[in-house]
Amino acid sequence: MKSALLAASLVLVGGTALGCSGGGGGAGAPTDASEEDYCAGYQSLFDDMSTMADATDAEIIAQIKDWAATMEETGTPEDMPEDARAGFETTMTLIDDLDDDAKQEDFEKIDEDLTEDETAQVDEFDTYTTDTCGSPMDNLEVPEIPTETPSQ
Repeated sequence: MKSALLAASLVLVGGTALGCSGGGGGAGAPTDASEEDYCAGYQSLFDDMSTMADATDAEIIAQIKDWAATMEETGTPEDMPEDARAGFETTMTLIDDLDDDAKQEDFEKIDEDLTEDETAQVDEFDTYTTDTCGSPMDNLEVPEIPTETPSQ
């Protein structure tokens, strides 16, 4: 369960399965962040999560919320397209609205209420961030999977 929630968290913030649940979030975030600060902030969650294999659900949620707060303080680069910025705001709103006791099932249902426009904006956010900062998955260390069945 923990590794499934951890993986869901990385997918969630990676931009592939996001939803919108109301106002707030990143709407007030600055629009003049340097690309370096923006990318460092964005990548920090993935760096932190890569060390949380034994974390509880609550610890994972707290880490995601802390990351979102940092991203909201940092903001986005001035050259971020309008739709990508809207996707950023949607992402931050979603994270802000997560219950502290959210579980894996909550992540699995998170995109149920997305409109076509919201989906496109979240995709733009993901594309902009990947184009600007590189893929967040590039630096993750994937655990080795055994190639043989253990002997009995």
